[in-house]
Amino acid sequence: MIVGVTGASGGLGGRTVRTLAGAGHRVVALTRDPGAAPAGAAPERVEARRVDFDEPAGLPAALAGIDRLLIVSTDAWEPARRIAQHRAAIDAAVAAGVGHVVYTSLVACDGPPELLNAAHRATEEQLRGCGLPWTILRNAIYASGVAELLAPAVSTGRHVTNAGDGAVAYVARDDCAAVAAAVLTAGPGPAGGLAGRTLDVTGPEALTAAHLAGLLGARLGRPVEVVHIDDDAYRDRLVGAGTPAPVAAALVALGRAVRSGRYGQVSTTVPELTGGPARRVDASVVVAS
Repeated sequence: MIVGVTGASGGLGGRTVRTLAGAGHRVVALTRDPGAAPAGAAPERVEARRVDFDEPAGLPAALAGIDRLLIVSTDAWEPARRIAQHRAAIDAAVAAGVGHVVYTSLVACDGPPELLNAAHRATEEQLRGCGLPWTILRNAIYASGVAELLAPAVSTGRHVTNAGDGAVAYVARDDCAAVAAAVLTAGPGPAGGLAGRTLDVTGPEALTAAHLAGLLGARLGRPVEVVHIDDDAYRDRLVGAGTPAPVAAALVALGRAVRSGRYGQVSTTVPELTGGPARRVDASVVVAS
C-alpha cells in the first residue's frame, strides 16, 4: 500500500510522513517544494513529488499509484481560494483512482461562518459527494499556538483576551499526525471501518484563559493576570501592536468562537486510534523556545 500526504513540508504533513515511514509504510510526500519534504527515519520509504493545488492540471499524475491520501488543509487565507484548492485535490484523487481520502478539517466548523468554517464545510460537502471512501478529521486548535497567544503576557504579566471564560481542548500536532497515520493505515479496508466517519481530534482537557495564565505563571514563577476585553478593544489592541488587519480580524473571531463554547468539547479519538493518551498542555509549552 502506498500512502500520499499533501502539505508534506509543513508541520502536520511532515509529522505524518515521518510517522508513516517510521512504521514501515511506503509514503509519497506531496509538496510544492519536494526538496523540503521530510525523509523521516526511513528515507528509502519516502518518495517526494511536486504538487501545487493552484495548478490542477498536473495533480492527477502526481497522485498516480496512491492508495490512500491525506489532504492537509492549505494555508490560504482567502476562503474562496482554499475551497478551490481543496476541490482541485479531491477531483484529482477521483481521477487518479485513489482508494480512500482523509481530510484535515476544523472542530466546530459547522458553526457560524467565521474564521475558515465556510471553506472547511464546503470541502467536507464535496468530499462526502465525491464517490470515494472518505474520513474527515476535525482537528482542534493546535497547542503549539499557545506560546504565541501568551507571548505578550511574558513581559507584561497580563494575559489580555476577548475569549471570556470559554475553553479550548488544544491538541498537539504530533497527536493529529498519529491519528491521521492510524486512519490512513487501518485495515482491512476501506480504512478499517473508518470510512464515512467525521472525527473530532482534541486534547485531553479544555483550558480557559485563566488556566493558561496559571500555567504561564507557574513557568515564570510569578502571577499572570487575566484581563477580559471586548471584541472591538481586542481588535484595536492587535492592530496597534502591528498585527495585519486580516489576521487581527481572524484572531478576534477565534476569541469570539472560544467565548461561545464551541471549542471546549473533548473527544477520545486520540487514545482510541493511537493507543496512547493525548498530550496535555503544561507549563513547558506555554513559552516559545
